[in-house]
Amino acid sequence: MIRKIRYKRLLIFIFIIIIILVFLLKLFFLRITNIYVSGNSYLSDQSIIESAKLSNYPSAIFTFPNSIKSNVKKNKYISSVNVKKKGLTKVYISVVENRPLFFDDILKKTVLMDGSRTDDLFNVPILVNSVSDEIYSDFLHELSLIDIDVFNAVSEIEYTPNSVDNKLFLFTMNDGNYISVNLNRFSSISKYFDMVVNFNDHKGILYLDSGEYFKILDN
Repeated sequence: MIRKIRYKRLLIFIFIIIIILVFLLKLFFLRITNIYVSGNSYLSDQSIIESAKLSNYPSAIFTFPNSIKSNVKKNKYISSVNVKKKGLTKVYISVVENRPLFFDDILKKTVLMDGSRTDDLFNVPILVNSVSDEIYSDFLHELSLIDIDVFNAVSEIEYTPNSVDNKLFLFTMNDGNYISVNLNRFSSISKYFDMVVNFNDHKGILYLDSGEYFKILDN
């Protein structure tokens, strides 16, 4: 009777060990199943997934958020990144892009938000001349804050300082209008679409550097 009890206990113990081993084996071969990317507009989801080294959907237990974050940060078009894992197999990647701001027609380079330059080409405005060194960093910062939809409607940017204002710029819009604006009022450009409806299809210059008024040029 004692032998039978011990034999049953041994079988139960072996069974439990087998279950644990099967579970660990499945866990070992468990792979990432879903990758969600957000915050990107210039970079594709796939390019970010490739930067994260997740394109082959690697092991779920050996893929850590910090390593994913480190890999994505190596991409020059990424300013910051946040990575979370949910349920072991789901990865959420949220990025802030170091997006391209303009093509410098003097240097023949695309300039990014952090001031770095690249030979890669994007559908961005063309800066047709040089900007004063003393305001260049502020120019980059203020330009990056313009509403992205309005920003995408800009064709060219020209630095147009005069004896009164050394922070003056002229924006050429894709619709044929112009915006004259002081660097300190770049935020007003974000309201362009709300303003343009009042132009009655006329073409002209919207002056935002000294008040807000529209000078018609197509008469």
